[in-house]
Amino acid sequence: MRRLMSAFSVAAILVGVLAGPAGAAAPGAGGAIAAPHAGPAVLVATINGGGTANMDDGQGRSVFGLGVKLFSDGSASGQFDCVDQNGDAGPGNIWGAVTSWSLDDHRNIVLNIVGKFHPIPGGRGLLFRDVPFAVTIQQFGGAGVGHWTLAGPFGPNGAWVTVCFETLISGQIVMRAA
Repeated sequence: MRRLMSAFSVAAILVGVLAGPAGAAAPGAGGAIAAPHAGPAVLVATINGGGTANMDDGQGRSVFGLGVKLFSDGSASGQFDCVDQNGDAGPGNIWGAVTSWSLDDHRNIVLNIVGKFHPIPGGRGLLFRDVPFAVTIQQFGGAGVGHWTLAGPFGPNGAWVTVCFETLISGQIVMRAA
């Protein structure tokens, strides 16, 4: 009987977390995801993807990949990698561990990451370690649909600026509720 009650408790928590408030759907996610909240950390979704993307501001193309688990308390685990292709105008190669997540004012998923950044062009030998940055997923999907941006302390005096506006040209970004 105890196991049955525990199973019902876990099921009720998952239903509440996954259903979320009305209008809580992440763009292009095909389902609702509630904003992080206090309480025990329960897996609410996974985000996986990879492929090539075109930088919308004309800087070139990048190859990216991510595999992330989102938890109900706002914590996250996983990796994000983005490598600018040879000959593009930069900003550079960036990779790191996803540590937390949130929803922005437009209900886009924001992944908070701590990682490494190698600026190009002209970044020979220069490697920034333990750089915080954020990847915001505006649209899940495949080529011509999937869209994400990357922001970090890359402006004058470490000001946070969005440096990449990326639309997928191959591959996909997919979120699945847990």
